[in-house]
Amino acid sequence: MNVRETILKSLSAVGAEHEAKFYADLFARQDPETFAMIVLDPRCLKEPLLEALISSLRILSNLQLTPTLVVGAMDDARTSVKFQAQRLSKELGKSGVRSLKLNTASYGLINEIRKVAGNGKIPILEMIERRGEMNLAGLAKSLRPKKIIFLQPSGGLNQNGVRRANLTVTELPEFLETQTFSVGQVRFLDSVLELEKTAEERRSYVIASPLNLLGELFTTRGTGTLIRRQVDVKVGHSFEAFSQADLSRALETAFGKGLKPSFFDTPLYAGYVESEYRGGALFKEQAGWPYLSKFFVTREARGDGIAKDLWKRACKEIPAFIWRSRMDNPFNAWYMRKCDGMQRAGDWRIFWKGLDAAEIGDAIVAAASAPDDFES
Repeated sequence: MNVRETILKSLSAVGAEHEAKFYADLFARQDPETFAMIVLDPRCLKEPLLEALISSLRILSNLQLTPTLVVGAMDDARTSVKFQAQRLSKELGKSGVRSLKLNTASYGLINEIRKVAGNGKIPILEMIERRGEMNLAGLAKSLRPKKIIFLQPSGGLNQNGVRRANLTVTELPEFLETQTFSVGQVRFLDSVLELEKTAEERRSYVIASPLNLLGELFTTRGTGTLIRRQVDVKVGHSFEAFSQADLSRALETAFGKGLKPSFFDTPLYAGYVESEYRGGALFKEQAGWPYLSKFFVTREARGDGIAKDLWKRACKEIPAFIWRSRMDNPFNAWYMRKCDGMQRAGDWRIFWKGLDAAEIGDAIVAAASAPDDFES
């Protein structure tokens, strides 16, 4: 077994091995500098959090993944930034991880970061001046990271004592007003709002603890708080409203099966599809009821909150409907939280929402007899 296989197997501790492999392969296809930007709270550079951070970075390095580490963006003690960066570099070196320190005020910084990351070293950025051209917003605009992770000892955000797993950017102002946060958490949330002002492409923001860094990267079940833009949903009442080629590709990618050509022959009752075809809810009609024929999120987009936004939009416009899923569908637990009721029927679980009691029996029969849309 080679080093990569050994590392991926060890990641099964934070998620399924196949899930870790999927994300590792996905990250490896990206330009090295776009993988992730990790912004460090200075308290994460003290034990025992430093040890956890170094251990995670060693695993990422062994997978040839090189996140950009930013030291100083969350620190008011400017004189200690160089010391923090030096300590981080020294500890990485002791663990066998190659890195290179760069000052954010350096000439040609972005090209140097790309060069360092491309050579398999982890860039450590000293941010002595937060208001310089290469502040967080400047770095994000130039490097275009897919994910910006803020590491803090407290990890994710709580709402009334319960962890808030997902937030949209539009929810942030009200969230800030109605909850109590630490100084570091407020700085993180303010930073997200500031970064979004100049963001040209979609990216996600995470606040997490160094103890859970790998779980945030390699699974869809992080323990921190993910902040993202609200999903842009395209709505249509016939398949002509969408690209059938993109829809077919997305469905086959999400389910790992070939779609029958006849799928598009049955009229669409209503479709709610993410603008880049990364997820969707497709309703047809079955025995007079709206029938959720397909609810999907492509693998690379899972964990981004797309399912939540699609479901909310669909339920707002279609308050009563039926659907089914295979007995071994890993999404069943999520469906159980969303449905009003469930009944097993052969190889299927039949779910319903918004139905009267008298309608449920016929609805179960209708959903169970719906045609299979994938090639066997």
